[in-house]
Amino acid sequence: MKLYELVGRDKSIGFSPFVWRVKMALAHKGLAYETVPLHFTEIKDAVAFADCKSVPVLVDGDNVVADSWEIICYLEEAYPDRPSVFSDHHAAKLFNFQIALPLLAPLFRTIVPDIFEVIHDMDKDYFRKSREARLGRTLEEIAEDYEEPLSIFEANLMPYSQFFKREQYMCGAGPGYQDYALYAMFLWARATSDKKLFEDDDPVADWINRMDQCCGGIGGAVKKIK
Repeated sequence: MKLYELVGRDKSIGFSPFVWRVKMALAHKGLAYETVPLHFTEIKDAVAFADCKSVPVLVDGDNVVADSWEIICYLEEAYPDRPSVFSDHHAAKLFNFQIALPLLAPLFRTIVPDIFEVIHDMDKDYFRKSREARLGRTLEEIAEDYEEPLSIFEANLMPYSQFFKREQYMCGAGPGYQDYALYAMFLWARATSDKKLFEDDDPVADWINRMDQCCGGIGGAVKKIK
């Protein structure tokens, strides 16, 4: 089994939040795989065989699956004897939409200048042009004004802080898809940025510590790309 993923200067550290959703699901199910690390500008050609332009892409024997959600659904169907990632399939699918604009979008605007600093030099021209076009500002302007999107992220994280005052995981007694999807965002930030996203006494911090230890500690091993 092969998983195509995005890396920066350090090819041993993948940082895509969508790839991390898949990595956590694979670990949850106890499935072995090898990664195919790719820089931004290598992705299009490398995954053309999957009829897509982005990662993650999973190759499992003759089966080729793109998109994190589709990959995890495939794993559920292909390996029904392994622990299920979903406590509720429909609630998990809804969660993808629930976190996209409130959390993923402001976090992206908060850390995008930091991502630029840890990617390979071969990717910098592409990354600058594509992200500045998307956001309508230069990376330098975004870096000077990150506090606004960060404050939006922090405010939208509040329901989770309240939830984790009373609950260990979103999916019940142990972690599941919603936990992995949310956790993946923090791994994205951990690998690329030094920005503080929550206070040390926030219940989210305790939840992240628990997540760092689950699935063999694969998330806890992530360090910032140097």
